[in-house]
Amino acid sequence: MSRAARRGASAVEFALTLPILLALASAVVDYGWYLSQSINVLNSTREGLRVGAMVPYDDGPDAEAETWTTSLLKSYGIDCEALSCNISAAVGTVDGYDAMTLTVDIPYTAPVGVVPVPVSLQAELTMALEDQQD
Repeated sequence: MSRAARRGASAVEFALTLPILLALASAVVDYGWYLSQSINVLNSTREGLRVGAMVPYDDGPDAEAETWTTSLLKSYGIDCEALSCNISAAVGTVDGYDAMTLTVDIPYTAPVGVVPVPVSLQAELTMALEDQQD
C-alpha cells in the first residue's frame, strides 16, 4: 500500500471515530456537571432544613429554611431568581413528632447538551423540629 493510501485511510478512520469521541467527551462534561450540581442542591437542602428545624415553631421555621436554602444555592452559583427554582418547606407531623419537609426542584440545562440528561435537579428531605409542640 502506498504512503498516500495509508494517509487517506488514516483520515477516514479519524473521521469515523471523531463523532464518537466527541459524544463521549460531551457526556463526561454534561454528567459530571449534573452530578456536581446535584450534590450542591442536596447539601443546600440539608443545611437549609437543619437551620429551619432549629428555629422556634412560632418564628416560622419553614420560611427560614427556604431563605437559607436559597442563599446557599446562590453561594454555589445557582441563582434561583433567574432559574425560577421551586423551593417549598412544609411543617407537619411524622410518627408523632413535628417535622418539616423541604423540597427543592431546579431546572437544569446541560453545558454541552449533546447527550440526554435529566431536566431538573431535585431534593426532598424531612427532619424533626427541635421545638416540639405539646
